[in-house]
Parts: sequence; structure tokens; C-alpha cells
Amino acid sequence: MFNLVLYCCTFRKDLKRTIKLAESIRKHNKAHIPFYISVPAEDVNLFKAHLAGFGTLIFDEKDIFNANPKLDIAKLYSIRGGLRQQVIKSEFWRLGISENYLVLDSDCIFMRDFDEKDFLAKDDIPYSVIHEGRDVLQATERFGPKKIRQHFLADREPIKQALGRAGATYDFGYAPFLWSRKVWESLDINYLTPNSMNFLDAVLLCGSEFTWYGESLINFRAIPIFPREQLFKHYHYEHQLWADQILGYKEKVLAHDYLGVVYQSNWESWGDFGPSNKTVPSRLWRSIKRLIKKAWFKIKLLSGSIVQ
Repeated sequence: MFNLVLYCCTFRKDLKRTIKLAESIRKHNKAHIPFYISVPAEDVNLFKAHLAGFGTLIFDEKDIFNANPKLDIAKLYSIRGGLRQQVIKSEFWRLGISENYLVLDSDCIFMRDFDEKDFLAKDDIPYSVIHEGRDVLQATERFGPKKIRQHFLADREPIKQALGRAGATYDFGYAPFLWSRKVWESLDINYLTPNSMNFLDAVLLCGSEFTWYGESLINFRAIPIFPREQLFKHYHYEHQLWADQILGYKEKVLAHDYLGVVYQSNWESWGDFGPSNKTVPSRLWRSIKRLIKKAWFKIKLLSGSIVQ
């Protein structure tokens, strides 16, 4: 069993992003940490063809489901893809490949060299990402979208309550996630099995897989806690990127404090693979609106009126 592997759960829409991620790993993975990618069965050959030569290990995501007989595979494929991916990522540990794994979304990109010491505090104990989410809460408080703070709490408070913890509301993300097999196993032993649940049931109760991990870490203490801030700079919304670019925070600057960067695929739609389901006029109008909004944002920021 490896001490640490890199892992990405993806699908064909994110093929181009996954290739960029693989390119950044090939460039910066100085310790040659193994890189695993799971995709739907129908996408395996597509990814193997496009990622040949990258040293990735590509496999069918159902191999993960089959490692846990308590999961109802038919039910898994009846729920929306985002929730299903949460189950896939969180059940990867059951394959017995590694003690720890770094879960990379396809929109992650490494910016500088890395090895195991960036992720492991000592021996086989990983660092634990624990903070209070103030970067995204502050950015959205000022520039939107509205109700993000409300959604933030709604994704975390139910899990705190389920596991019986009071106190500060922590954030244990965002991607990439650094997870220990022992923590996931402790959730299964101490909460899921005694309540006749599997992880799909947990996600349907509250869909935030990294919060289930973090609250399990705090409650069951399967490993010592060595806290770290987020490993990557995460641009949840396009206006966060605009502000940083205007202020001169390019990747070269960010790399002093972050291993990588995430340009969230929810807004970076031009990185999609395959035909778009939007018409040419709608895509053109969206591009025009983005340019207008970005110009407005820059004028406001540079004039000082955005800073109050």
C-alpha cells in the first residue's frame, strides 16, 4: 500500500481540464507520486487515449462502488452527478491502494514543484485542512452571489449536529482535499454502520463530503491533527479572479504560498470538452456580458470606489 497517491474523479466534459491537470503534475511531481483517475465506464478509452504518456492509472469508477457491498449502485446512478462524485471520491480509500490520498478536481492546476512532505506531517499522518472559509464569505458578502453565507452554514451545520459537535463552524475544503483512509474508516465504524447507513445515505442527508471528513476527524480522532490552510488558491467566482489580476496576483506570486490554483469549472465554461448545449448567439452574448462586467469591475476597483 502506498503512503500517498494523487486521485481525480472526472468525466468526459472535463477531459481538457484533466489533461491540463496531468500536464502540471508531470511537470511538478518530483517524487513521482502515483496519479489515479476514475471515470465512467464509457469514458475509460477516451481518457486512456488522450492521457497516454502521462503515467496516469485510469480505471472504471464502478470498481470503487464494488468495493463496498453496502452501496446500491442503481440508486447511485439515479442521483445527480455532483452527489455521485462525492460518494466516489469518499469511497476511494476502500480500494486499499494508499493510506492517504490527495483528491484533485479536474480544474486544479499545480503551480510549483511538490513531494510527499507538502502533504504528510509525519510518517503516514497527513496534514488536515481546517479554516473558517473567510475568503469566500468575505468576497461574496461584498460582490455576491447573495445567500452564500446561508448556503455555507446549510452545508455544514447538519453534519455537526449529526455527529454531535457544537462550537465554531469549520471549513475543511476546498479542492484539493487531503484525506486519510483511517478517518473515513472511523466514520464508517462509529457512525454509518451503527445507524445502518452507507456514505450515499450520508451525502443525501447533507451533501458536503469534505465536511463529513472534517467532522469525523474532529469527533473520532483517528489521526492526530496537524492543521494547514488551503493548499491551492481557489477562485470560486470569476470576480475573485478579476480582482486578483487587477491587483497583480498572478500565478508566479500565488506560488509563494500555494501549491496550485483552481479556476472553478462552474464559471470557466470555455474549458469544457465536447459540443456546447448553448446556441452560438447565447454564447456570444454571455461573452459580451462578461467583458462588460469585467470592465466595470476594473474601473470601480481602480477608482477606489469598490474599496469602502
